[in-house]
Formats: sequence, C-alpha cells, structure tokens
Amino acid sequence: MKNLISSPEQVKPNFNKVKNRWEMLLSRYYDSDGSLNEKYLTNVDCPHCKSKNYTDSFQLNSFWHHTCVDCNSVYVSPRLNDLALEELYSDEYYSEMFNEAMIPFFDKRKKLIGQSKYSQVINSLKAVCQKQKKTLRILDIGAGIGEVLSVFNDNENICEAIEVNPSAIKHLKSIGINVFEDSFYNYKSNEKFDIIMAWGVIEHVTNPSLFLEKVYSLLNTSGVFVSEVPHAQSLLVDYCRKTGKDPLRILQGEQHIILYSNEAYIDLHKKAGLKLHKVQTNGLDLSTIIGINKKELNLDIISDVQSTLDSFMIGDLLRGFWYK
Repeated sequence: MKNLISSPEQVKPNFNKVKNRWEMLLSRYYDSDGSLNEKYLTNVDCPHCKSKNYTDSFQLNSFWHHTCVDCNSVYVSPRLNDLALEELYSDEYYSEMFNEAMIPFFDKRKKLIGQSKYSQVINSLKAVCQKQKKTLRILDIGAGIGEVLSVFNDNENICEAIEVNPSAIKHLKSIGINVFEDSFYNYKSNEKFDIIMAWGVIEHVTNPSLFLEKVYSLLNTSGVFVSEVPHAQSLLVDYCRKTGKDPLRILQGEQHIILYSNEAYIDLHKKAGLKLHKVQTNGLDLSTIIGINKKELNLDIISDVQSTLDSFMIGDLLRGFWYK
C-alpha cells in the first residue's frame, strides 16, 4: 500500500522556526570554534551490546557517529551527559515544537499518521490475541500530542498517556486523554494493558533494557507492544555517512543517542521477553535526501520509490509489533 506521507513537511509544517530555536539552545554546549565543550560530554561504548569496537565513524554537527562492529547499530560517542540531556529536554524548545509545528496540524496528523498506525496496531492485536475484547486498555509512552492515542480514544477504549511536556499535556487533556505527568520510570499501575506504544522514544533512552523490562511487566498476556526507532541501516543514514550532509532528522546526535540495526532492535526486545509479530521500515529517506539537496521530484515517484526501499527494509524508521 502506498504511503500517504511523502515528505516530513506534510505532518510537521512550520518546522524551520523550531529548528532555529533548537540550534540556539544547543549553542550552550559548543565552544567558540564550533566544537563540543567537553564538560557536557561523556564517552560511551555501544549502548546496545557494550562493544568497544566500531567502524565507519563520521561527524555531524560535531557529534561523532560510530557503527558498532558487533551489532551494526550507529551510536553517538561522546554524547551529551545525563545532566545536559535532562536540561535539554526540560527546555521550552519542545513546547515550541508542539505549539508551532504539531498542535495546529493535529487533525491532519491524526488523519495521516494516527489512523494508519491505529489500523496496524489493531491488526497486530487481532493476529496474536485469540480472544478479542470490546474495550481495550491502552498506554502511550511519550505520547506527544496524541494523534495516535486519540484514534483509540474515539473508538471507546480506555486510554492513558505518559508525557512530561506542559504544552503536550495541556493538549492531551483538551482532547479527553488521561495523562501521567512524569517519567515512565516513575509510573505505577495495578492495571495491565492490552496495547502499549512508544513512538520515537527508545532512541532517547539511556537504559533501554530497563525501559523494556517495565513495558513487559505492564503488558497483558497476548497484549501488543509497538515501538518505532530510527534505523541505522537505512538508505538515509548511509547517504549522510558518505556525503556528510545533515538530514535535519534521524541523525540528531544531541538526542538520538543510538540508531538500531535490524538485529540489535530485535535482540533488545527479545531479551525483555517480548515475542516478535512483525517488523517493518517506514521511511522518508528519498524525500529527505532530495530536500537537503534542494531538488524537486514528483511526490508519486517519491512514494513509489520509498515503498520499494521499505520492502527491502532500508527505510529510516524501524517499526516493530511485539506481544507477550
């Protein structure tokens, strides 16, 4: 089926203003010569397999990206230390991103993103769960403005979001979503969930194994967990590795501290006890490459080529459906 989204601008307009704000915030971590200030950095081995061996290193916005020899993930080292990351995520940048580039286009995002993801998750649940419930209990970790969770809510399910950004929280509440206003690690519940979602979350997490162990503990038997992360083995990453060009997404060393390979992504979830139903890629590789080169191409051509890239599992996002 052809992807309805052919370019990032379709679902995140007005993003240039937000990117300028982000660059201003990041400037505090750089010295006057453009290099990263060492007091904000920490050196790490591969966050997934702890290997010290890497190859194909390249620098983007002064962050070094290394390809792990043992698991093929791409990771940032040195990365911003935990204190700097906490400071960065607590800044008003994220509120500005939600207010300027996402909330005003909520209805469009819900139609283009929410409906599609909802259908995929429900179909996966039907495939792995023999006994179907009329009302499902849903947890969305790092829900953002809730374009996916809102579709579940419209279908009369019991929905709960975990979110820390004040602007996103305010919006979620305005559309009738119950919100836990703190970190997932501080979340407690006596309930088990039929569906747990983490869209674009795990690549930010410094302890993904602990994160997934908690997901597993909250999931119902035969419940579905869906996660989406940037993909180390995508066409986009390979292109940027070779050209040194900045895609302005995916390769964001200040926040995406690891991009998972196929094998590492599967291994991470299986070690937490989760079973794989399906994994796929969902990319905007071609439109991103064309955009950073200031070229134009027919959107139908972009969509058709991207569909082929995803069929070969080299799109820039990995999306997996897991069950307990």
